[in-house]
Amino acid sequence: MIRRLRVRAFKGLREFSIDPDRVNLLIGANGTGKTNFADLVSFISLLPVLGLPATVDKFDGLDQVRTRQPRAGRPYRLEIEIHLGPDRSRGIQEARYLFSLAQSGDLRVQKEELEAVVYKRKPGKPARQGVPRFDVEQPIRLAFRREGTDITDWSEALGPRLEEFDNDRELILATYGRLGELRTFSNYLSSWRVYNIDAAIAKQASGSADSDLDRYGNNIVPYVARVLKDRELRERLLLDIREAVPYIRDIQSDRVLSYQTLRFLEEDSGSEFQLAQMSDGTIRLLGLLTILRQPVPPAVVVIEEPENALHMHAVRSFLQVARRVAMADDFASQVFMTSHSPAVVDEMLSLDAMRETDGRTACFVTQRKSGQPNIVQAPASVMKAIAENLGRPSDFQREGSFGDEPTQLPLTLNEAEAA
Repeated sequence: MIRRLRVRAFKGLREFSIDPDRVNLLIGANGTGKTNFADLVSFISLLPVLGLPATVDKFDGLDQVRTRQPRAGRPYRLEIEIHLGPDRSRGIQEARYLFSLAQSGDLRVQKEELEAVVYKRKPGKPARQGVPRFDVEQPIRLAFRREGTDITDWSEALGPRLEEFDNDRELILATYGRLGELRTFSNYLSSWRVYNIDAAIAKQASGSADSDLDRYGNNIVPYVARVLKDRELRERLLLDIREAVPYIRDIQSDRVLSYQTLRFLEEDSGSEFQLAQMSDGTIRLLGLLTILRQPVPPAVVVIEEPENALHMHAVRSFLQVARRVAMADDFASQVFMTSHSPAVVDEMLSLDAMRETDGRTACFVTQRKSGQPNIVQAPASVMKAIAENLGRPSDFQREGSFGDEPTQLPLTLNEAEAA
């Protein structure tokens, strides 16, 4: 899981450093960085797969990825630093990874560093859904350090010693990430996912790949159809969705001519409906539950505004599932929720929810305030008052105690490097 995430000059996130927990809530006014945070997680996940130039292109170019310069001068230095804690199921003991871009108009890597301890892969049958088994008695140190193209540190476990990396537009992580033991670390990052299921988009879904669900649910039909083929997963998914939509008896893959869809069978009426005929909330809930209930959920998952189109009971049911997945002994998923909803704030920060996670729930506030980080820990005084049952969490939010109200102040980075 992410132990620390430090970022500067990524889109609207000028600077922040947070220490997340197993379950995390991000609140804040519109335009303060919640969607940018989701984009950041997506950006990081693509780096080991696509490489830096292609990932930047996917986000519409360097000018859109890096914090925009409000005045003349050199561009800001984009930097991302990730600290990971133990995740034995996925082969991670600990890791620290950092890269920064040079202050130039062109894409160029200034620095890249990795210090990690991973576990040796065991031969034979995977543990779950293609994830290898790991021998926790055999830790392996991985380390490299580069400045521009010069490599100053290179551990033996990475293979033959390198003195120079001749591509200053690319990351070592992307170039070597699929080789040897470095695969464990790169696979961990590439498993991160962001979701904001859009029912209007999902209702048009009819094909595409089924291995990963698209951020907005564009391929929900083949994705859910694949999951439904597994009897155990099917039963668990149906139990979960019946908690919120009790009249659903079954969900089946269906085909109308060449059009693939899903068919829903109702318990009370005996009627059958195709995906496009179902409510937006049912479709959104189906996608979100399917994400979390797969055998190996994402190592890190961001759910944007889970309250959208859902009844409060459905929100409560879904967040209960999310907590269980986050607290699982094996293949737990570190969960981030972004929300404006007082109902979600109440459900995630309630005393009962805190007990379910053994206090492993954190709340962060996104903000745009001059000279202050874009994401900060919720005030300790508020969290203490909630723990002492002095009011509902949403009461403190309505009163402005979280400090998440909108402001309009000059925005600057804390360094004069771009002057």
